[in-house]
Amino acid sequence: MIALHTYLDSSGKLEKEEYLTLAAVVGNNKMWEEFEGSWAEILDNHIPKAEYVHMREILRLEKGFDSSLGWNEQNSFDLVTKCVGYMSRLDKARFRMFYCSVDLKAWSKLRGETYQMPNPVDMCNTFCSEIVLGWYLRLYPDVIDPHNDTVKYFFDRTEYLEGSFRDKWNTEKNLAEGTGEWSIWQRIDEITCVDMKKTPGIQAADIIAWAVNRETFAKEGQTAKYLGHILRQVIPSYYVVWDETKMKKQFRPLLHLS
Repeated sequence: MIALHTYLDSSGKLEKEEYLTLAAVVGNNKMWEEFEGSWAEILDNHIPKAEYVHMREILRLEKGFDSSLGWNEQNSFDLVTKCVGYMSRLDKARFRMFYCSVDLKAWSKLRGETYQMPNPVDMCNTFCSEIVLGWYLRLYPDVIDPHNDTVKYFFDRTEYLEGSFRDKWNTEKNLAEGTGEWSIWQRIDEITCVDMKKTPGIQAADIIAWAVNRETFAKEGQTAKYLGHILRQVIPSYYVVWDETKMKKQFRPLLHLS
């Protein structure tokens, strides 16, 4: 039986930041077993030793990455580089990153102009969380047994996008059961929240979400300005960035204002 494990984390808060990004890293259960051991080894062998990876703390040199513990900008981002390097060497047919970013200022502007659009949370789940199902069904290299293979979703326990996705899962499952028709949504057998500090997959998703958001506002020469670009070059990916231009092409206003 193949169990596809999906780990998700977001960066950006509604009404507080310019972009909301949801990122996911996906692989089979066997791959994640190896991943967790190798990730722990990277953190344990780094100097200073790290207990986990959390990009906000790394940038601010706080909490687990406080300067009093021996951390500085150089050695903290050296750790991130090691983690990205490890992800770049994973099986490129069976490991993939996904993300969706929404320009929150552009979304608010267009909603004010009566454009009919889903809310940013649903856009992120549709074009990140759900896209994983399509990849699994159509492109995953191993044979899928529709009666036994499963998909599991793990969100950071503080992740506010999880509830919306769980609600849609329940709706789609109930619809399939009511009609008796098979649905890919029935292959999801778990959506749960986990502790980021104890879950390497969430830490990997955090790196991606943070890097993608940072490249939207960091200035030339600032730390990790191009980390998102590097990730896209070394890890197979699917992503959507909903900026104003893309939203205008995809959606239409209810009222055509002069």
